[in-house]
Amino acid sequence: MRKEGETGAQKAARVEGWIANRVPDVRFLLDHLLDNIAWDSEANLDPATIGIVGHSFGGWTALAAPEVDGRIRAVVALAPAGSNRPPPNIIPAKLTFTWGHDVPTLYLVAEDDTALPLAAMYELFERTRATKRMVVLRRADHQHFEDEIMQTAGLCSGEQAHVFTRGLTLCHLDATFKRQEEAQRFWSGDVEGELAVRGVDVIARTS
Repeated sequence: MRKEGETGAQKAARVEGWIANRVPDVRFLLDHLLDNIAWDSEANLDPATIGIVGHSFGGWTALAAPEVDGRIRAVVALAPAGSNRPPPNIIPAKLTFTWGHDVPTLYLVAEDDTALPLAAMYELFERTRATKRMVVLRRADHQHFEDEIMQTAGLCSGEQAHVFTRGLTLCHLDATFKRQEEAQRFWSGDVEGELAVRGVDVIARTS
């Protein structure tokens, strides 16, 4: 937490602490879920089908985790941080994309993102050395990936954003892990047209 009278050096150290802790936290969680037989759940976890989804700094976390943890086999990055030229006041976390194996990655990003502009998303997409897709939600900003979305004049609705984010995330994981024919057919077909039928305006891009 920020302290009253914090110096620039103290703030920088605090931010570095956030960055340093994110991926170890993910690995700790995976260790606990996969190795702790005492946790109370009826879920049958498959260590071969682990995916990670994150938004903004969480999107950076999702992209950074495969650099050090080979258990992660799919990524959905929602308007992620991590570009080589972060805007002012954005956490300056970097990415190497040295994953060591193919991690199918879906970028879901916003056309009018004021926090993490579209140019930064394209830079990350180009640097990703894996099977990858990007879908851009038209007339959307950085907050269109949150649960509660305030309607803003000229931008897409919260309902459209939820169809976009939830639907495409699930479709990516179904196609990657379940090899679900319908999901794979969606990605190999007219993504823009399929979403337009559902009232969602997008730009789709593949590697």
